[in-house]
Amino acid sequence: MKKRVLLTLCGIAALAAAIVCLPVSREINTTAAATEYRLDDPAYAVEHTVTIQGRDARNLLGYGHFEGTFAVSGFESGQPGWMIYTVFSNKKSLRTTYSSNPSGEPCTRDLFCLWANRDWSSFAGLIMEVSDKADNSSTGNFDPDTGRFLVSGPADREAAVAKAAALFRKDPYWHSLFQPPKS
Repeated sequence: MKKRVLLTLCGIAALAAAIVCLPVSREINTTAAATEYRLDDPAYAVEHTVTIQGRDARNLLGYGHFEGTFAVSGFESGQPGWMIYTVFSNKKSLRTTYSSNPSGEPCTRDLFCLWANRDWSSFAGLIMEVSDKADNSSTGNFDPDTGRFLVSGPADREAAVAKAAALFRKDPYWHSLFQPPKS
C-alpha cells in the first residue's frame, strides 16, 4: 500500500514538473504600434509599427526562446528576411536578441535586449547604439544615461516606463533604468 501511494505521488510530481518545465510552442503573427523613447529626453517619442512573426516556445516558468522576425518600421532589421533569436530566462543577466540578415550573417543592429509577454501583445526592447569597425564588423552597446528604448503601445511615456519596468523586473540592472531617481 505504501509503495503504491509513493509511486502515485512520484508520478504526479513528475507529471507536474513536465507540465511546468516543458515549453509550449505557439505561432506569433501580429502587428502592433510601439513608441521609441530616450532615457535622457522626456519629450522624445517616435511611433513605429512592429510586425512580429515567428515561433515562441516558453514554459510556464518563462524559460524558452523566440525565433522569427521582429520588424520595426524605420529600423534596418525591419527589412524582409531579417531574423531574430531571443532567449528568455529567469536568470539575472542580459537578455540578448541575436539577429541575422537575409544571407544568414549575424548582426548587432537595432535591438539589444528584448522582453515580451507570451503572446507578444506587450513588449519592450533596449535599442543598441552600433559602431562599425574597419573590418566590416560592428559592435554595439547601450548607454544607461542616453539610451533609447522601444515599448509596445501608443505614445504615453509614463505608461511606457511602467510597462518596461514590469517587463524587465527580473533583471535588477535593466529594471533600475526605469525607476524614478531616489531623492
